[in-house]
Amino acid sequence: MRADDTCESAWVDGRELGYNPAFVESLTHDQLTALLAHEIMHCAMGHPWRREGRNTQGWNASCDMAINSELRESGFTLPDGVLYPSEAGRSAEWYYARAQQDDSNGNGKGPSKPDPLGEVRDAPTGPDADGEPAPTEQEWKQKTAHAAQMAKMAGKMPGSMARKIAEALKPKIDIRSLLLRFFSERSNGDYSWSRPNSRYLAQGLYLPALESKALGEVAIMVDTSGSVDETSLSYARSIVESVIDECAPSAVNVYYFDSEVASIEHFERGESLTWKPQGGGGTDFEPALTAIEQDGSAVCAICITDLYGNFPAAAPSFPVLWLSTTEQIAPFGETVPLDR
Repeated sequence: MRADDTCESAWVDGRELGYNPAFVESLTHDQLTALLAHEIMHCAMGHPWRREGRNTQGWNASCDMAINSELRESGFTLPDGVLYPSEAGRSAEWYYARAQQDDSNGNGKGPSKPDPLGEVRDAPTGPDADGEPAPTEQEWKQKTAHAAQMAKMAGKMPGSMARKIAEALKPKIDIRSLLLRFFSERSNGDYSWSRPNSRYLAQGLYLPALESKALGEVAIMVDTSGSVDETSLSYARSIVESVIDECAPSAVNVYYFDSEVASIEHFERGESLTWKPQGGGGTDFEPALTAIEQDGSAVCAICITDLYGNFPAAAPSFPVLWLSTTEQIAPFGETVPLDR
């Protein structure tokens, strides 16, 4: 812990907890306890390691909304003016995406009102003055798991906090890596581990690079029914676009569907994907899958959906990967939750 009168209230980065002495003196004992819990929860949830280039103000507000409701429900006395979301229980990435979508200026800064409990800063990467290495997200997960177990044994683990801790400890899925693997298994090209993929080195991921681009035609199904929200669709599309650009299939057909196929867009290799969703009714997966089957050109299909709808009795002849905006599991193919 470090006194820091240059900050308005407090901050945390996984190694240090900085605080303004004057601000701390203004709090009641219960509010001070809540402040400490708030800052520690940022670390327990991995927030100092997860900004990934997002706007600092928007990310900070989103992280606060990801934990304040659970702290309040767990009995902590938070100061007036803290940020609470209209929908509790979501991740910081989820709140950030909504704030970005709702921002009329398109800069994704999120709420303009700062949270009085301070800020979450990016985790340090180098050793401290004493030569101690920088803390890692995995180290915090281990400490959090131990603390949660001790609290449960003592009967002091509120249900809302238990759910939040379980979310923090759940392994994160690298969706791009899964999509690359899915495509590479259907490609005549070859990935090589001898040359790392430079796109992912900055994220600490050592992935193979595609040495030859011989992926056939790919089908993308986009569920445009009323139950799939636009932000989740946009998030999934951004991932699909980056992987399509990486793998360069010979062609891409995008099928927009709800209870039937509303439209089909065709793109040749090298063309940028443009998204023109049509539909908005109920969901039936069979018409789109049948259309892909009848076309007969696709080596595989990806479907962006919430997985609520009617499925055909039998799986199609081509492999399907479902990018699910919910925790539902498809009856066939591979289901990947869009966990942010």
